[in-house]
Amino acid sequence: MDGDVIAGAPFWVYQDEYALPILTSPEIIEEFRKLDLRHDDVFIVTYPKSGTHWMQEIVHLIFADGHSDRVTANERRIVVEMVDVKSPDLVPQGVPGFRLMKDSPSPRVFSTHVQCPLLPEQIWKKRCRVIYVYRHPKDVIVSFYNFHLKLYNTFGGIKAVDSPVQFDHFFKTVTSGQIEYGMWMDHVKQYCKYKDEPNFLFVSYEDMKTDLHLIVKKVAKFLNRELDNEAMKRILHGASFSTMKENFRKDSMANEALEKNNVDLNVFLNKGEVSQWKERFTAEQNDTFDKAFKTKMRSCELTKRYVLEEAKL
Repeated sequence: MDGDVIAGAPFWVYQDEYALPILTSPEIIEEFRKLDLRHDDVFIVTYPKSGTHWMQEIVHLIFADGHSDRVTANERRIVVEMVDVKSPDLVPQGVPGFRLMKDSPSPRVFSTHVQCPLLPEQIWKKRCRVIYVYRHPKDVIVSFYNFHLKLYNTFGGIKAVDSPVQFDHFFKTVTSGQIEYGMWMDHVKQYCKYKDEPNFLFVSYEDMKTDLHLIVKKVAKFLNRELDNEAMKRILHGASFSTMKENFRKDSMANEALEKNNVDLNVFLNKGEVSQWKERFTAEQNDTFDKAFKTKMRSCELTKRYVLEEAKL
């Protein structure tokens, strides 16, 4: 393996168990866990590259009755446990997203990738609503790989030269949990335990791609919001990838953050396709992953849809 190929962005481990990105810190995570919540707070939780921004936009549009101009740049923040800085050395001086939302009007919408035990403790007492979005794990791996390729010049991810050898190294790294937010399987299993809780809603990325209208209705019902036909039309238009990119570019705060960090918009708003993993996985990688998946995810009802799919390689 070429010595200058880095598997993924650097990470650190909280409490000897939870892998987290370098744009947060132990102090920030502790503060996040002790966050003072409101009963109507909403949390969008995902493993990275699973539709975070898409669901975030849908929820904000539902609360805004489909009017995208009412959704502010601050509400379109990436994930609330991170800070907006270019260098990891500046993290202690940075301000995490959740702190900026302290005085925001209700309902507040927090987007996060943290593992379930690291969620704010008051979620359980105040029964805040949690929307968990999950995606085919093989597509997640490919999308995560592409994400790190694009971010290399900013935070030191994978060397920005694509190759099968490089992807194989990344595949081994991410499937062993040696990456920010750890293994996809661990992350999903932690949340799967709450699939029958009334304040939790689980949505698959594939269902969002197949029938967005149905998903918007389901999310609106979960949030106790009624939508008329015109509002639904506005939401479906506003939640299209072309409109999301257009609105993001109009936000001076968002563009300033991207320019400051030398990051292309496509890193975060990317029209991820379903089953793109079939163009990247080798037969050996597919077999390795399937064996681990079938063993580890046997008890998780949510992901059984992914178990029997065969790769056409």
